[in-house]
Amino acid sequence: MMKEFLERYEKAINLDNQEYNSYFINGKNRADFLLFDSQIVCESKGFSSIDIKGKVEKQALKIPISEQNFKPDFYNRINEVLRKANNQIKDSKEVLNYPDALGLVILENLIQSDLSVLSLIDASNRTMLGGLEHIDGVLCLDIVNNFSDSDGKPVRLSQLVIRDTEKSIKLNELLQKLMNDFCDYSDMPFKDGFIIKEGEQIWQTNQNGKYLTYKAKCDLRIPTSEIKLNWKKQLANFLDKWWWIIPFPVILYDWFIR
Repeated sequence: MMKEFLERYEKAINLDNQEYNSYFINGKNRADFLLFDSQIVCESKGFSSIDIKGKVEKQALKIPISEQNFKPDFYNRINEVLRKANNQIKDSKEVLNYPDALGLVILENLIQSDLSVLSLIDASNRTMLGGLEHIDGVLCLDIVNNFSDSDGKPVRLSQLVIRDTEKSIKLNELLQKLMNDFCDYSDMPFKDGFIIKEGEQIWQTNQNGKYLTYKAKCDLRIPTSEIKLNWKKQLANFLDKWWWIIPFPVILYDWFIR
């Protein structure tokens, strides 16, 4: 949904346009868009076909099951996309001569019920710890799954995973405008000022290791004072409505605190 919006957005230039073909030769990688007068080089990716069932059942056979043997395999597809996007942004900045442009990756979950934006946030956070030096932020979106705010009101969630740098702070400021325009385009209300205090994800199997369902929840808080920007205390924006999910004991469990 976000990529379709950017293809029509007046502040975006599509790098797939024919006029840019001559720049990307000799194996140079191409990002998707230039945003806000070429201040941002952006790559956008939607996830719609990850084999969640197969990955969960594979991990359910491992004894003991731990975060160390679950996360690397389960997040492999997301990590690969981020590493490829890092190279696309690097090459695009180089061939277009925008060395100071900000690097943005937009990840959008399109898998209903079996995955959520929490997975994208967690994977992005972990992968940025290991590098991705040309990416200043990862915007994680989920329009097909929903959460509730602290008042129990249904919302859709987006979150920018950023570093504690001036470039990331500038990127965050520009994306406030992008998110407002995206919500107007999508006819969805826009709420900001929330942070994710903690999140939980559960992939449930039966006693034989057959995948049953996925459940997730997060604790959304309104900060009482200014939060210092850093990529473990990320900024969150929340959209629209849906339902609240209650977790229960299962085999595969993921918990994180920001």
